[in-house]
Amino acid sequence: MAYRFLLIGVLLLAFADPALANWWIVRAADEKCLVVDLEPSGSDKNVTKVGKDVYQTREQAEADVKKFCKESNADRPPRPPSNAE
Repeated sequence: MAYRFLLIGVLLLAFADPALANWWIVRAADEKCLVVDLEPSGSDKNVTKVGKDVYQTREQAEADVKKFCKESNADRPPRPPSNAE
């Protein structure tokens, strides 16, 4: 009987853990932004936090990536020339 309660407890923690995670937006030295679930340390000079201090869900962080991190023009496909005069 105790084995059953232990198994149920372990399963609940396994499924609840992602819901309790915190998320951060970081910008690497190459100007690319990533959403990470490990808080970046202040000792790494190649990574900068962007946006809010912490996000409760990955979806919130992904939405702010679109606002705060514009990809460089080198990552975009070239635009066709415009005919505007």
